[in-house]
Amino acid sequence: MERVIKLEISARRKRALLLNDLIPAAVLLFTGLISVRDSGMTVLAATNIVSGGLLVTFGIREWRSLGRHSEGRIQWYDLVSGIVVALDAATMYKPWKGFQPADLYAVLAAVLILRGFGVIKSSQPFHRLTISESGFKLRVGLFSRRFFTWEDVEGISRTGHQLRIATKSGVSEVSLRRISHPEEVEESLVAYHETLRSRLPPA
Repeated sequence: MERVIKLEISARRKRALLLNDLIPAAVLLFTGLISVRDSGMTVLAATNIVSGGLLVTFGIREWRSLGRHSEGRIQWYDLVSGIVVALDAATMYKPWKGFQPADLYAVLAAVLILRGFGVIKSSQPFHRLTISESGFKLRVGLFSRRFFTWEDVEGISRTGHQLRIATKSGVSEVSLRRISHPEEVEESLVAYHETLRSRLPPA
């Protein structure tokens, strides 16, 4: 029977991901301001300023709230992002056309708004620890996946964010820098490993 432990990414990693969203928002705001300076206030310039300003404002608010308990709390950045994308979809929509990019924008807007209200949970499918009787699999990123068999494991320890797995063929290290609570990984693996060793007949 497998035991799957979802690993929460660290606040530092969350801030890095949020920064990737804040930069385009700031560019959108700056583009609107430059457009006003060069051509005066237009509908497009006003839309860019309002959209960019809202995203930057709520992005900063989200930044400050990272690390706090967020269960049941409205995710304002996702909500505002969904509203902005919905406005883009309405602007792009051409009634006389069939399937068009505006339809995809509308779907994305709906997903973001539902995430903002907590109807759809933000998942972290690439950060999890799977433990079974044969071994364990650790995924701390899209392309970072390691598998070890208990038969080959001789010891497990951790130094900071580095998990060290001593095997019959040597020592392997796995970085847990993106994980919020690396000690949870170590404790779960050590406990299961000791349980398996206790079942072995005395030498």
